[in-house]
Order: sequence, then structure tokens, then C-alpha cells
Amino acid sequence: MDRLSSFLLRHLAHVERRAVRRLAVRNGLLTMSTSIVDGHVVGRFRPAFDPSHLTGDAERDRQWVRDHLAAFLIEARQDDHGRPVLVTSVPAWPVHLARRSANEKNTDQARVAHAVRVVAEAGYKPSVKPMATLLLLAAAMEQSGVSLRDLGAVLRQPAPVFSVAVLADGFERALPQLIENTGIVPYGPYTGVAADFAFNDDLWRWVDSETRRVVLQVPAGQTNRPSRAALRGQLLRALADGTPVLAVSETHNGVPDQVDLTCDVRLTGAGIDRLLIADLLEAVYGSEAVMRHDSSIVRIDAGALTLDDLAIAIRPGRPILSSLDALAGLAALNREDKEDGNADKNAGASRRLITQSPSERRGQTSQDGGNRGDRTSSTSTSSKGKRKDSSRHKPTGAVVIQPEPDDDSSASTAHPGLRVESLTGYGAAKDWALGLKADLADYLGGELPWSDMSTKLLLSGPPGTGKTTFARALCNTLQVPLVVTSVSTWLQGEYLHDVLDRMANTFAEARTQAPCILFIDEIDGIGQRASASRPYADYWNACVNKVLELLDGAVKTDGVIVVGATNRPDQIDEAIRRSGRLETHIEIPRPDIPTLASILAHHLGSDLDAVTASDAQVGGQP
Repeated sequence: MDRLSSFLLRHLAHVERRAVRRLAVRNGLLTMSTSIVDGHVVGRFRPAFDPSHLTGDAERDRQWVRDHLAAFLIEARQDDHGRPVLVTSVPAWPVHLARRSANEKNTDQARVAHAVRVVAEAGYKPSVKPMATLLLLAAAMEQSGVSLRDLGAVLRQPAPVFSVAVLADGFERALPQLIENTGIVPYGPYTGVAADFAFNDDLWRWVDSETRRVVLQVPAGQTNRPSRAALRGQLLRALADGTPVLAVSETHNGVPDQVDLTCDVRLTGAGIDRLLIADLLEAVYGSEAVMRHDSSIVRIDAGALTLDDLAIAIRPGRPILSSLDALAGLAALNREDKEDGNADKNAGASRRLITQSPSERRGQTSQDGGNRGDRTSSTSTSSKGKRKDSSRHKPTGAVVIQPEPDDDSSASTAHPGLRVESLTGYGAAKDWALGLKADLADYLGGELPWSDMSTKLLLSGPPGTGKTTFARALCNTLQVPLVVTSVSTWLQGEYLHDVLDRMANTFAEARTQAPCILFIDEIDGIGQRASASRPYADYWNACVNKVLELLDGAVKTDGVIVVGATNRPDQIDEAIRRSGRLETHIEIPRPDIPTLASILAHHLGSDLDAVTASDAQVGGQP
């Protein structure tokens, strides 16, 4: 193992143990005081438990801490968006252990240092995937002639741009995870923001009870990559704010041209080879074990392995021979899958794209494009690279409802027609609809441009408050078709490109019905953009980004009124509610007593007189 790889692995273990000590302080297992040494602020840790429980044997003491104090080494529970759930108190202290006072003096400093070291070791969980990712990064730095000093100097600058291309399956997701989750990169910690259509203006963000430096992560995969114009705008905005930019690719031509031409650091690596496997095994098992089995390492088909293969085959505590056998078997399986194209296609058809890696998604997309004669593709690419839309013939799942005739005959019937004018309890939503009705008349008469109208609305409220009823009434009041869809309908697509096609085709169908209303139910189901290191973040970020793109496009399309409905407005991405999109947000409350009476009167119609008639009128006793 070379000096750079060895240093980076030691540094990774150091920052991981430091994170364990800080977690132990938050949970009350350790105490910390600060002092200034040679102008540097230094933290001094002390155990909150009596260190006399320890024997001095590192292995036995580490196991003792895990057996008795494991609750103090666990991170706080997280919600669906990766944020820690606040707890009211620290874990319960074991009754059979004496808690040590923070002010208690202990002259045996060696025992105190041993106790702190044992706590850090007990909570430290070496993970093979970050180690392998770091080794790949070190190899790319060596190959590209970039030193740690150079890398640190660029990181200190405002708005640095990095391009990293390493030929290892899974590297696109693994590197952002390494940067965010380990704190190994200086001048952090960092949180990644995907390159999308509404970039956050904050240079620093409050995440997981700490401030993190925002990094703009540019997707390299063709599925999630924004258009050139959109990416240029995001880069301009990020660099103007001083935000770092990172583009990671698993191919040498996958980095977008805007990043590749303007980057400050360009790293290129060859990927997984036998030398990397040997270094990884040395970090886990030691150099002597690797030397004893070097002949077995040489026989491994390293080029067929992925980062996930390394993580599931090599595990601390597992015999090295078992790891070697697993690596050889996984490499053989991967090689067979690549050689057997038909088997790979059939196996891929049974898996949803959400569980595939970026390289698998690109492979699936290329197969779809290469077999257009066997099945209909949503888009096709000509020899000149122009995309021809053939997706308009694919079903979208949307339902088109025509308005009821606008005449006065319904006013005399037992049940009057559903109109916004006859609704009660809608407050600001009713005012918005009536104002839109007047504006639409002026627009159709050529007196008002579409851009001056308020045509985007987000309706929220508890279930049963009539959000869908409002959309149906709006259709009758405006006398325009109502195109009804929902996020769950979009997500019925089998693969990601099917989902995105359904979304785009729904908006296209609405444009063909213009002027019309596009009603999107359960819009909170699209979720919020997450850090690129989160599981399946690229899938959900692509869905949110597509909605943002379509809403922007709808602003420039005359005749499309977009109404979104949700029970949980707090679960909607902030960018969806910004200016130009669903910027008008109206909450429909639960009806009060007078409103309930009006609703009953509306539905009963002429039967109301019979219901409210006195007993004398129907033959009862006065």
C-alpha cells in the first residue's frame, strides 16, 4: 500500500472514531472540556462512568462497553427525510453502574485515556465500502498527478469545481456518501444538493444539528441530467454564491461538458483492480495475511467486481479465505451476466429501476433504445442525436372530464349543478376561482395576456374538506375540460423513464385540451429532494426535478390551469411552491356549523322544505 492510500485510510479511521466520541458526549457517556494548547482549541474527553470497571485489556474492555453501554453509542432515530428525531432525554443509565461526576478528579490519567479510547473503539464500525471508495480516489489522485496539498488549496477557495471520473460501478453514489457521512474532506462538513431547477441560495445549511457546507452535485447519468441550459444556469448561480461543485462519473466521458471545461481539479481513475483489492484486504486483515494469499488475489477477476461486491464479500471478523472465495464467485457471476445479454435483459425486466445502480440504469436505457422493434420506446434518438417524441401514444392514466352545460335549467332542478358560486366554506379558494373566471373571459376576448393571470394553485386541507369537489366545480364554472391525475398514477410506471414519461405526457395531454384545468391529486407523494447520498435519492430527485421542469413549462403555455391538492403541504418540496409554480397556496379548513348547514342545504335542494317542515305540517301533533 502506498503512502497516500495508507494516510487516507488512517485519517478515515481517525475521523470516524472522533465522531464516535462526539456522539458519546451528546448521549452522556463521555464528558468534554476545552482548553487552548499552542493557540489551538483542544477537547479533553473523560468517561462519565467509573473506569475501574475496565480491566486494561483492550479487546475485553471494548466488548464490555458494547454489552453494557451500547445505547450511548447509537445515533438518534431519524425520520423519513433523514433528519434526527429529537428525544427528550439521553439513554437510561444502567442501575448497576455508578455514574462518575464531571468534576471528579482522577489522578490516573492513563486509565482515563484508556477508557476514552475503548469507548471510541467500541462505537467504531469500519465499513469496507467507504474504504474502497477512498482507495479509488487515492488511485485517481496518483494517476492525475494531484497531491493532497493541491486538493486542500483548491478546497479553501470559493466556488471550487471538481470533476471525478472513475471506472467503478457504484462510484457515482459512493463518493458523495463518503464526503457527507464521514467528514474526511476538510473545511466541511458537507451536504449535497442535486443540480435541479431551483437551487438553494444558502452557502451553509443547518443539517442534523450542525452547519454544513452546501455542495452542488451534478449528475452524470443521462436519466437524471438536466438540460444544458438548465445546468448552465445552476452552475452560474452556484459559483456566484461561492458554492463548491462536484461532478462524479463512472465513465471517462460522463462528466457534463460545462463542468469538464471549467473544473479546477480533474481526477481520472482506472477503477477496481487487483492492487486495490490487495490494499483493501491489507487494511482489514493486515499485510501478513495478504502476503500469505497473494496467489489467490491474483486469480480474482477484479475488473468484473463492483463496490457493492467488495462491501458484501469483505467484512471485518470474517476469515480472509471466505472473503477471497466470495470475491472470485461474485466476479464470475458478474462476468457471466455481462456475456449473456439475453439473461441480463430478462433479469433486468423483473427489477424496478429504483433498485438499480446508475450504470445499470444507463445499460437498461441503451438496451431499450436498441430494441425498438420489440417494444415501444418512449423516445428515440436519431443519428444526429435529436430526440423524437413518440410517447404521445402511450397512456398517461389521466381522466378528462368535460364541464356540465352552462345554462339556467339546473337552477330549477331538485339538485342544482356543481358550481364554485354555489360552494360554501371555501373562502379564499372561492375568491380565487371567481377572479380566475373573470380573467379567463378577458383572456379569451384578447384583452388580458395569460402571463398576467393567476393560474397555479395549491389546495391543502384535511381529508374530506372537498378539494376534489372544488376542482370539479371549477371545471363547470370556467366551462373548460378538467384533466384529472395523481402522483400515484404517475408512479405506476415500471421504470424511472416510464414515470417521467407519464408526467410529461400528462402535461402534453393538458396542452391539447387547452384551455383546461390540470388537477394533480396527492401531489405530496412526489416527495422532497434529498441529498444525493440518501438511498434512492437519484430516483426521487429526478421525479421532483421533472415536476419543476413541467411547472416551469406550463407557465409559458397559454391555457393550462394547474391545481395541486394535498393533505400534507409540509411534505412538498419548497421549490414546487416558489414563484412561477404553485405559488398560490390556499388551505381549506374543516367546515363549521353554519358551513355544514349550507352544505346540507345545497345537496338537499328542494327537499330541504320537507326535511325542515314542522310536525303540524306533516300531520303530527302541534
